[in-house]
Amino acid sequence: MHSDAYPSMGMSRKACKSLLCDACKGFPSLSRVSLQLSLLCLLSLVFGSCSLHRYQGPEDQLYIGVKSIEVVDKPGGSYADHAIGEAEEKLNYAPNGSIFGSSSHRWPLPLMSPYLYMRFSSDSTFIARVLRRFTSKPVWMREVSPSLRAKVAQQTLREHGYLGATVRSEILPQPKDSLQARVSYQMQLGPLYLLDSVTYFPRVHMSKGRYFEHGSVSELQKGTPFSMEILERDRNAISTYLRQFGYYYLKPDYISYQADTLMKPQHVALRTVLAETTPMDALRQWKIGRVQLRLMGRESDGGSVVANDSLALSDSIMLYYRDKTLVRPAVLRTRIRMKEGEIYRHKDEERTLSALTNLGAFSSVEFYFAKREEAAVSPDSLVTVLAADSLGDNPHPAFTMQPDTMGTLDVTILLRPDKPWSTYLGAAFMRKSTSYIGPGISASIERSNLFGGGERLTANVYGSYEWQTGRSPVAGSSISINSYQLGGDIGITFPFILFPGWINNYYKYPTSTSFKVGMQGINHAQYYTLRSLAFTMDYSFQPSSRWSHRLSPLSLNYTQLTRTTARFDKLLQENPALGLSLRNQFIPKVGYYFTYTRHKEDSPHFFQIFGEVSEAGNLTNGLMAAFGRPYNGTKTMLGVPFAQFVKASMDLRYSWRIDRNQTIATRLATGAIYSFGNASTAPYIEQYYVGGANSIRAFTVRSIGPGRFRTQEESAYSFMDRVGEMKLEGNVEYRGRLFGDCYGAVFLDAGNIWLLRRDPDRPGASLGELAGLSEFARQIAVGTGVGVRYDLSFLVVRFDVGIGLHLPYETSRKGWYNIPRFRDALGLHLAIGYPF
Repeated sequence: MHSDAYPSMGMSRKACKSLLCDACKGFPSLSRVSLQLSLLCLLSLVFGSCSLHRYQGPEDQLYIGVKSIEVVDKPGGSYADHAIGEAEEKLNYAPNGSIFGSSSHRWPLPLMSPYLYMRFSSDSTFIARVLRRFTSKPVWMREVSPSLRAKVAQQTLREHGYLGATVRSEILPQPKDSLQARVSYQMQLGPLYLLDSVTYFPRVHMSKGRYFEHGSVSELQKGTPFSMEILERDRNAISTYLRQFGYYYLKPDYISYQADTLMKPQHVALRTVLAETTPMDALRQWKIGRVQLRLMGRESDGGSVVANDSLALSDSIMLYYRDKTLVRPAVLRTRIRMKEGEIYRHKDEERTLSALTNLGAFSSVEFYFAKREEAAVSPDSLVTVLAADSLGDNPHPAFTMQPDTMGTLDVTILLRPDKPWSTYLGAAFMRKSTSYIGPGISASIERSNLFGGGERLTANVYGSYEWQTGRSPVAGSSISINSYQLGGDIGITFPFILFPGWINNYYKYPTSTSFKVGMQGINHAQYYTLRSLAFTMDYSFQPSSRWSHRLSPLSLNYTQLTRTTARFDKLLQENPALGLSLRNQFIPKVGYYFTYTRHKEDSPHFFQIFGEVSEAGNLTNGLMAAFGRPYNGTKTMLGVPFAQFVKASMDLRYSWRIDRNQTIATRLATGAIYSFGNASTAPYIEQYYVGGANSIRAFTVRSIGPGRFRTQEESAYSFMDRVGEMKLEGNVEYRGRLFGDCYGAVFLDAGNIWLLRRDPDRPGASLGELAGLSEFARQIAVGTGVGVRYDLSFLVVRFDVGIGLHLPYETSRKGWYNIPRFRDALGLHLAIGYPF
C-alpha cells in the first residue's frame, strides 16, 4: 500500500481531493461556514475509517473491547456482588476510543486517534509531535493478555472464598476483519467456603492482670466467608492491638493461618498461629528510652546538617539543631507524646507524628527506633513455647511472657524544615449554584511557622466577572444580570486553642484557632454597589473521625450600600422588607457548627449531619443594656444599626449502596431564622432560598417562594424577593452505572421557603397565612429530572436536566401539575461534584 493512498478507501489523495471538489460544487447554496464543516466531517470519516493493517505485525490483533462478562451461577447478596465486582475490575480494559473509560463502548471513529499516532510516529516535525501528544497508541491484544487477566480474576474470586471458581476467556475476531477482535469472559463461582471452626491466639500478656483475647476482637467467626481480605484485616487488627501494648516488632507478616478444607465439605477449619520466622524481639514488650529530635537541613541545602547546639526539652528529650531551633521548644515538648519509661504504644507514635506534621514547619518527619544494648535475657525469664500444630507436624512459636523481660527502645526523630513561603495563582471559568457564571482569578501567598509555633499567615485577593442566566418558570422571561466582584482577606491560623492558660497545650485530636479580616465589593451594574468588611474568629477541633466542631465566638460583618440606581430605589419603595434586609448594618454573630459522619468502609449505609446554631446582636444588646442603654429600641454600633436574630439549620444526608453499581441518596434540609429587637427582618445574606444545581433542580436559583407569593410582573430582578426565613427541602436521587466511569441519575426534589411574619408586600409568603396542612402541601414546589455523572475519581462532572412538576402558587393551568408550558420548567445544570 502506498503512502499517498488512504488504505481503507483505496483512493489516492488527488482522487480524494477531486471528489471533495465535486461534492462542493454540488451544493452551491451552502454558506462558507457550512461548507467548511462539511469538509471537516468528510475528512473525519476518511481518517476514522483508515485501517491500521499496515502497522500490524503478523501476530497482532487490534483489541476493540470486551463483548461480555458472563457469570454462569451468580449468587445473590452483597458479598458475592462485591467479589464479582473486584474480579470484573481485573477483566475490564479500555480499548481505543473508549467512552468514559468503558471497556465495551466506543465513540464514533474510534480508530482515528491510533491511526494518526502511527501515521506520524516516525515524523519529527512540530505538528507530528503535537499529534502524538493528543492521540493514543493502538491497543493490541497481546498487551491486554486475556488469558492472564482471566487467571488473575480467578485468583481474586478464590481469595474471596470461592475456592472452586474458574474464569475463561475467548478471543472473538470480527467477522469483517479478523485482525480486530473482542474478548468474552465466563465466570463460574461455585460454592462459597465458610469458616466452620476457629482456633484463636492463646492469651497474650499486656499488663498486670490484662491479657489479649483474640476471639473478642476478631472478625473470624463461625459462618464467616473464608476470605483473604478478612484474614488480612484480622492480622492487621492483631498487630495493631498488641503494638498498642508494647509489642513494637510484631508485624502483620508474623501472623499466619492454617486451613483445613477436608474435615467438612465447603467448610474450613482455621487456626491462627505465629509464623516460624517470627523473631524473638516480636514476642517481647518494649518501653520507650531516650528520645532525641534532630533538625536536618532543607533538601535544597543537601539535606544533612551537622548540629552545633543542643537543648534539653525535658529530662529525657533532647533537641539537636544548628544555629536556631525553628520551632519554640515549649511547642515541641508538648508534641512529643512518647515518654521515657512508658510502654511503647502505637497511638503515641501516630499522635506525635500528627502533632509535628500539623505544625506546618516540617516537610517530613521520620521515626527511627533502636534497641538498647542490654544484658542478655535469661531463658528462664523469656520462654518461647513451640506449640505443637494439630493441623501439621511443624511447631510454631507462641507468647509466654514474664514482666521482667521488657526491652528498651531509644527513639530518634528526624525533622526536615519546609519552605516558609508558598504562593498560588489560579484562574477559572466558574458556574456557581446561584446560576452565576463567568471568569475569575485568585492569588494567595502563605507564610508558615510565622512565630515559631506552627502559625500560618495567609493573604488572598480575588476577582470575578459574572452574569446570571435563567428563565422564569411561568413567564419564560430570560434573565441577564451582569456583575463583578473584587475582594481580599488576610488571616492567621494557630495549631492550638488560643486562650489564656491553654496556649501550647497538646490535644489528642486536631485543633486550631483562626482569625481573618476580609473586604469585598460587589457591583451590579444596573442595580447597586455593595461593600462589606468582615472579621471572624474560629475555634476548630475534631475529637474523632466522626465528629468535627467549629465555634465562632465572634464574627463581625459590616455591609454598606454605596451606590443605588433609580430602578433599585423604586424596588425598595415597593418592598420595604427588602430594604431593611439590605440596609447598612453590623452583624455581630456568635455561632456553633458541627458535622457528624457515620460510615464504615464495608457498610452500604452512609449517614451525615450538618448543623448550625447561631445568634446575632443579643450579646451586644445585653452589654449595652448593662451600661444603661434601654434594652428595647433600636441601637447602633458606630452609628449603624446592628442585626439581631437567632438561627438554626440542619442538613441530614443518608445514602444506601444497593450494590457496586447502584446507590440511593437522600437529603433533608431545614432551618429557620427569627429576627427581633433592632430589626424585624433578617439580613439578606442570612436568609434562605431554594432552586439551582444543588437544590430543586427544575427551577432557577431564587425563582420560587416564599410560600405562594408571586410577583405581579416577572422581571430580571424578581429573584431579589425570593428569600425567606424558614426552609424545608427534600431530595431523593437514584444513581446507577451506565458504562465505564459514567453514571446516570433519576431524581425528585421538593421544597420551599416561607416568612415567619406577614409581609403586606408579599401576600401568601408567611406560615401564618396557611389555612391547613393541605395548603402547606400545595405550597411545596416539586421537580424531577435525569442526569449524567462522569467520575474521574478525584473529580465528578455532573450534568442535570430538571423538569418542573408543581409550582407553589396558582397559574393559568389548573390541577396539581400546573406548569403552563413544559419548556419553561426545564432547568439545565452543569456542575462539579454531587448535589448532596
